[in-house]
Amino acid sequence: MPVPARLLSEGTLRLLGLLALGGAKDRPALIGFEEPENGIHPRRVRLVAELLRSLSAESQLIVTTHSSLLTDLVSHENLLVCRKRSRNTEIFTFVSPEGPLWKASNIGDAPDDEEVMPISQQILRGDFDA
Repeated sequence: MPVPARLLSEGTLRLLGLLALGGAKDRPALIGFEEPENGIHPRRVRLVAELLRSLSAESQLIVTTHSSLLTDLVSHENLLVCRKRSRNTEIFTFVSPEGPLWKASNIGDAPDDEEVMPISQQILRGDFDA
């Protein structure tokens, strides 16, 4: 029985869009997706991350998010930090010297008694704010 799209939630429509791309015969080379976690129950964000990971095998993805949950599920090499300084936008890799201590050369400089904090907690603490 067909269900009209106007009766579905925004989160369901977003997820259906991602699933449709996954089943496409000719997948696009580049997929942009804004905040895929919107309208999705927090317990299902892991499934969204797995779907995005599977799509990235054949397409390049550009995904924006404010979700601290989603960033914890993405490898650090694939994260970019964007921030605005005065009138300029700065974009750098998460593992850059401006980011937290993730490079092997910098790990030795970290205090031994401090546990590595998940990205979600670092975002909530404001580590990446300008």
